[in-house]
This record gives sequence, structure tokens and C-alpha cells, in this order.
Amino acid sequence: MGKRIQEKEVLKEVVFFLSKFNILLIPFYAIIYFDISFYPLQVAFANFIAGILRFLKCKVLTSGFFLYLGEEAYPIDISRDCIGWKSSYSLFALVFATRGRIRDKLRFLAVWIPFLLFFNVLRVLAVILSGFAFGFEYLELIHAILWQGITIIVLLAVWYLWLKKRKLNRGKEKLII
Repeated sequence: MGKRIQEKEVLKEVVFFLSKFNILLIPFYAIIYFDISFYPLQVAFANFIAGILRFLKCKVLTSGFFLYLGEEAYPIDISRDCIGWKSSYSLFALVFATRGRIRDKLRFLAVWIPFLLFFNVLRVLAVILSGFAFGFEYLELIHAILWQGITIIVLLAVWYLWLKKRKLNRGKEKLII
């Protein structure tokens, strides 16, 4: 009988988490559905990436949120998704959907969202530098197959750190949300 009660508690916890997580994802899907523009951020990010590439002695031109790479001016669109908002918002939603004190959640996110944004810069640079090294025709393959998977793994690993930290502190905190 005790095992059955424990299973029901776990199921309740999972349903509660999934409900909160899906509610927190409403703004995420609204941004996608209504095609909300991040144009100024995209332009700033494109210029930032271009500056790093120029520092690395790569030939790059910019126009708005487009980068033109190499001698053949291969065009790269720094889309809304390139700025790292999806992984940052996903971590926010995952952490806030998990039980714990808001103060602890905010502290955790204050460290790890900047980490994800920095990781995103490295990801974009790695994709572009791979294009310079192996040919720009491989960029989509490198981006879509390799780096999107790595980004998901990094995001889940960071969330796992939160879960681990939460588990270590479970006895010390009063669970609010």
C-alpha cells in the first residue's frame, strides 16, 4: 500500500510540473506564433559576431542581421533563434516549473542564463568557423544536426544541475512553488 501512495505522489508531482511548464511556455509559443521581431537584438548580435570574426581575421561584411562570409560573400541570416532566446527561456521555464524557493531560482538563473548566452555565442562562432574551414555548403548540416543537438544536451545538463541542487537543499527549504 505504501508503494502505491508513493507512486501517486510522484505522479502528482509530474502532472504539477508539466502543467506549470506548459503554462510558462505560453509566451514562448506566442513569440513564435505572432512572429514577434527581435530585429534590434539580431542586428546587435550580428555585429558582435562580425566583430569577433574580424578579430580572428575572417572576411565578413554585415547588412542588418545578415553576415556575408568569405570571398564569395556567403550569406548568413542571424535569425531571431540565433540569439539564444529559446534555450534561455526554456531554462527559465524548466526551473520555474520545478518546486523551490523563488529566490533560489533567480540566483540559479542569474548565473546560468548568461552561461547559455555565452555558449550560444560560441555555438554560432563554431558553426561559422566550420564553414570557413570546411566549406559554407556544410553550414546547415553542422548547424541543424550537430549544434542543435549539443544545445539541447547543454540545456538539459544545466537543468539537471538545478534539480541536483534542489535535491541537495530539499530538506533545508520550504517548498513554495
